[in-house]
Amino acid sequence: MLNGLARELHYQYRCMRLGWGFLTGRFIHCNLQITYRCNFKCQICDFWKVERSPSDELSLDDIRLIGRKLNRLGTLIISLAGGEPLMREDIFDIITALNKARHFPILITNGWYVDETTARDILRAGLQEISVSIDYRDPRKHDAQRGIEGSWDRAVRALELLHRHRPDRRNRVHMISVLMDDNLDDIEELIRLSREVGVTYMINLYSWNRGSKRRREPQTKVTEHLLGLKRKYPEFVTLTTYIERLDQAIAEGGIGNCQTGRLLMNIDTRGNVARCTETLDEPVGNILADDVMAIRERLWKVQREKECAQCWTSCRGFAESMFMPPRLRQSREFYTSVQRH
Repeated sequence: MLNGLARELHYQYRCMRLGWGFLTGRFIHCNLQITYRCNFKCQICDFWKVERSPSDELSLDDIRLIGRKLNRLGTLIISLAGGEPLMREDIFDIITALNKARHFPILITNGWYVDETTARDILRAGLQEISVSIDYRDPRKHDAQRGIEGSWDRAVRALELLHRHRPDRRNRVHMISVLMDDNLDDIEELIRLSREVGVTYMINLYSWNRGSKRRREPQTKVTEHLLGLKRKYPEFVTLTTYIERLDQAIAEGGIGNCQTGRLLMNIDTRGNVARCTETLDEPVGNILADDVMAIRERLWKVQREKECAQCWTSCRGFAESMFMPPRLRQSREFYTSVQRH
């Protein structure tokens, strides 16, 4: 009983600190690149095209230090990014370390490495949210896009296992799709599939500066169609404000007034800190070597002085959507989805 009470107090304390970040416009999200290794060969990504080694990655002790340093900025949503994050054999220890440092660790996975034990243990370790990528209702199309036969079946199985081992409804499990030029008609069927499995559904626009030379965003307006699906299916939990700006993002190649560097940052596999994954080659410091408050000031300076309008990915979109008017609607929508599902 005491352990249960301690966990609840720890959760509520983190929520309070994160909420303060929302109220004050401070950093709320960090993409932490824990590996660039990946077992898939996705057409829309190029990380897998370069040979990677675990020796090129942050150690567990490095990540523990990063968690403690970031704590000075508040409680953050820390996205364990890649590559495929579940290729890290110490993933359970990484999640535990960031949880103990009073952050909310989350991750996106292709689902290949999720078995019964992994599903149970990553959630027990304190993973707040996990999303499994499925882009098409047709398994053959998904497998072709991801470059691995059987990947669709493994992804669905991963969602089933994660849902089964979910300790609390506040531990969110999503199916997530990259919105492309040939899967808009799949979205409703994928939402229905997520409902059958018992999980929620989200969409994302992929970075246009990585992967295939051919642009893969939809070639038609999508906002009205997707808002209709959101009204129809409560399982579709992508924030309304994010969806409302998709047509503009697609038509203009992104959304202006980017707030990365103020609300969101990226830390690569060497500890170098930049505004986002689009600016990996423009670091402002190294989290392992530099003072985190000095890094914060440099990020804010870059954000103020360097305008960017090159994307509308979900990590940036979520952070900025929570600050867009009407803010009360976004907050209510987010917390309602957590409590309902």
